[in-house]
Amino acid sequence: MDSKKELHPSVKEFKQFMREHPHLLKEVKEEKKTLQELFEEWSIVGSDHEQWNASSTVEKNNVEEKPEEQTEKSSKSASDTLGQIMGLVKRMNVDDLQQHLTQFSAVLANVQNVIQSFQKPSNPSNQSQQDHPFSFRRD
Repeated sequence: MDSKKELHPSVKEFKQFMREHPHLLKEVKEEKKTLQELFEEWSIVGSDHEQWNASSTVEKNNVEEKPEEQTEKSSKSASDTLGQIMGLVKRMNVDDLQQHLTQFSAVLANVQNVIQSFQKPSNPSNQSQQDHPFSFRRD
């Protein structure tokens, strides 16, 4: 069936986005980021965000600058980063975030259940008889 081979529209858009930004593929090849991380960032901030263009130019600028200029830039970049985070929060899709949090919560619940199953004693029937408050022993 063709429907199984069809990619989700967002995946198609992301593939096109990656073709337009080869420096991001270089980061993946150098293992600085994974495709999953890039996809998540892309889905949150969108393809028009300035971070996609800034990543390659920031590296070039840092190599050529003097230490004084780098300190100035680092203080500016700290305030810029805060601004970017606030912009990210404004543009976040709350429904997607809620869906991811719900999935994460379900995964945690499953992990807790698995851990609890290993913590239970191996012979529960003997212990329940010994711990029963109304059980009497005959000597």
